[in-house]
Amino acid sequence: MSRGPLPRYLIPSLLAAVLISSAFMANSILRTQFQQAPDVNGAVLAAPLVLPNFELRNHRGELVNKADFFGRWQLISYGYTQCPDICPTMLSSLVGFQKLLDKEKQFKDLQVQFYSIDPEHDSIEKLANYVPWFDGRFIGLRADDPAQAAIFERSMGLQSYRMDEAELASVNVAAKLSGPEIAHGFRLYLLDEQARLRASLAPISTRDGSKYYEAEALLKDYLALRQWFAKQR
Repeated sequence: MSRGPLPRYLIPSLLAAVLISSAFMANSILRTQFQQAPDVNGAVLAAPLVLPNFELRNHRGELVNKADFFGRWQLISYGYTQCPDICPTMLSSLVGFQKLLDKEKQFKDLQVQFYSIDPEHDSIEKLANYVPWFDGRFIGLRADDPAQAAIFERSMGLQSYRMDEAELASVNVAAKLSGPEIAHGFRLYLLDEQARLRASLAPISTRDGSKYYEAEALLKDYLALRQWFAKQR
């Protein structure tokens, strides 16, 4: 994650991000006409959003498409392995979340995924050395083909922006040496067992602008969502 204010580097005009945001807003309004969705730190879709087919590769070198997401709920995080702060902090919080979920009696059919927005540098080997280090059950994903990356990222509205040379010149030397500077969103995306987008979860924001996930709060929101979705069937 690049240093400096996040909004400066994000591209809010990305069509996919706008469409997804609009879908969440529209469904938020629709929720008032039906059973009230749980009050979570994030956004809930009243109607599932069907994802297009995609082709990715996991950190074990195996091809992954939409059908491979069927049968289990998915929690999608994203970032890149050379991210200096946000990504490792987020994944550490997900480790705590997973440990708490292990103690629950239901809704344990969840797979945590980490999708790389920097496949140019994040090889399969790098993902294999990075993602399982946090938890051996977590799966790293990347796209071999830029077209496939675009399909997957736009389908959920994942936002990222690589800094150009002028912007890199404005950051400190340590940041330049640490790897690529990529600004990206910080939400988590919850897919159901039919690979449909159901909700996004947002980090906790502090008065000083810091953002972070808390394992206990994340578990509470996740369980509330799963219980609510189960009642809708």
